[in-house]
Amino acid sequence: MVIDLGFGDSGKGHLVDHLASRSPESSLVIRFSGGHQVGHTVVRNGRRHTFSNFGAGTLLGVPTYYLPDTTSFPPAALLERRLLAPVVPQLYVHPLAMITTPYDVAWNRLSERRNRHGSCGVGFGATVERNLRGLSLTAKDLANRWVAAHKLRAVGAYYRDRGADGAREPSSTAWPGDLDDDAFLDACAEWMAGVTLAGVGELPPSRPGLIFEGSQGIMLDQIHGIFPHVTRTDTTSRGALAFLASIGWDRPVDIHYLTRCYQTRHGNGPMSATEPVRLVDPDDEANVDNEFQGSLRIAELDLALLDYALASDAAHHDLVDVRRHLVVTCVDQRPDVDLKPILRWAGSTMETVTFGHGPEAGDFAAIGPIAVLSPVGYP
Repeated sequence: MVIDLGFGDSGKGHLVDHLASRSPESSLVIRFSGGHQVGHTVVRNGRRHTFSNFGAGTLLGVPTYYLPDTTSFPPAALLERRLLAPVVPQLYVHPLAMITTPYDVAWNRLSERRNRHGSCGVGFGATVERNLRGLSLTAKDLANRWVAAHKLRAVGAYYRDRGADGAREPSSTAWPGDLDDDAFLDACAEWMAGVTLAGVGELPPSRPGLIFEGSQGIMLDQIHGIFPHVTRTDTTSRGALAFLASIGWDRPVDIHYLTRCYQTRHGNGPMSATEPVRLVDPDDEANVDNEFQGSLRIAELDLALLDYALASDAAHHDLVDVRRHLVVTCVDQRPDVDLKPILRWAGSTMETVTFGHGPEAGDFAAIGPIAVLSPVGYP
């Protein structure tokens, strides 16, 4: 499992690609939280791609499986599929995985312009909230255009009613008007042609190596983060562990906890009070400014906040044998950073420590197991 200890953006895609490279022919990447709002960057063999709709093992030919707590937005997935050519992504989707509509995106953007909670503006949270209110549109529905069309019209009516009642928007004039249902349904049909709907028991048995690709970070978790600047999902290992429990998993689970060697936050919301830092090459940052999120903020790493995040994730480890590993990325951005405090912190909590020295696939250097290390043993 790949879990971010911070506010996201610590290199989950980079690490998933690295883990998948060990045995790509037998690996399966599982997306268990979040959805199409993620941006997981992979650099492999000179090619750089930021994954949103496919798992970060895709450049290696590793398939992706989306569980029910995730979202997909077919028009964006089609665009990304074309950008990935000649790579052909292999995508398995649970029949109950949620589908984002243009209405969810429109409502998200209207709300965010007013609330400024730090959303990506692609409709993820709106989709989850709509489903929680009982109005679902799932992957299996897209196999029947008649059913999907009726459900899509109901989604549009749902948001028009919310906009008109004044509870969330000042007036109905805030609504952008009718969206093109037929164009969206055409995109859904094209997306479905490249998707395999699969229940848990229908996954390929030839791929027993499960890599769980987390989303965002524990400090953005809907339970453990600081409301209202949170995401509408569990960013801890909870969802992945629940999946393993459902299939009777009885072996140890390796959780790779990520942090940069400095603190980051992309989007509105508080950061703990640490000193600002300078990077060697800030222009190489994959997190570009976004109309809704704003710019990426950086500061010194807060080890006490890592303690909080780790304790938050541990709260979901009931009856599970977990082995903890720390991965510290972006060390190349701060060549003079003192890593000894991080090693001391990891010494009591982690089995191994790995440092990421750059964006390329081979830029990881493991120095564990931690038990054999001196706290000052890293040069």
